Amino acid sequence: MAEHSQVENEGKSQLSKTILRIALVAYLLILLVTSLWPTPIDGNSAVWQIIIQVMYFCQSIDWLKWVEYNQLEAIANVLLYIPLGVFLYVFLPKAPFWVLLLTPAFISHLAESLQGLLLPARYSTIDDVIHNGIGGALGVLIAAGIHRLMKSK
Repeated sequence: MAEHSQVENEGKSQLSKTILRIALVAYLLILLVTSLWPTPIDGNSAVWQIIIQVMYFCQSIDWLKWVEYNQLEAIANVLLYIPLGVFLYVFLPKAPFWVLLLTPAFISHLAESLQGLLLPARYSTIDDVIHNGIGGALGVLIAAGIHRLMKSK
């Protein structure tokens, strides 16, 4: 009976790892496309229509009236890089913690540099690097916190 349970647990573990790898590949594709799309993602498109609706929503609530386009873009950049931090923590468990915290900013810097060099219609800014780096670092901290909580139980 114990052997059956162990085989079952190993099977679940392999499935979890496979799902995580698929999620990582999907996320990296999204990150690559959004970072290196030749024109601004929020240009005259469906994304812009969503942004307009979110901004109208924020303006309709007193405590969210401060949210304008620049703030929304900063929040989106932070949110976009949180999964990167989580994936780094999960897939590089032996890496020094400071490396995990700084890697998202480095990746963002690389993406912004490529935008500046190769994509004249895109806007490469240090603000994006900072917001993306913050998001990635938050992802590392969230993953580390969840890991610590799970180990203590």
